[in-house]
Amino acid sequence: MMETSAKTNAQNIRFQRVAYGVFLLAGIYFLIRKDYGNALLFFGLAPIFDPFDAKIPFGKRPLYQKIWLVVHVIITLVSLALVIAYKAW
Repeated sequence: MMETSAKTNAQNIRFQRVAYGVFLLAGIYFLIRKDYGNALLFFGLAPIFDPFDAKIPFGKRPLYQKIWLVVHVIITLVSLALVIAYKAW
C-alpha cells in the first residue's frame, strides 16, 4: 500500500503550529463570548494546520497526538450542537 506524505520543513511546521494555536484560541474566545457560530468555524478550520508532523499518518502517530486530535473533533462537534441548540431557541 502506498502512503502519501506531505513535504514539511521546520519553518512550515512552526507556521502550522502558530496558525493552529491562533485558530484554537479564536475558537475558545468565541465560545466564551457565546458566539457559537464563529467558535464552530474556528474550531473546524484549526485542524487544517496540523500542529504535529504531517508526514506521519494518523494511525502511526503517538497516542497523545491521537487523543489531542480526537478531543479537538469532539470540541468541534459540541460547538456544532451548541449552534444547533442556539438556533432552535
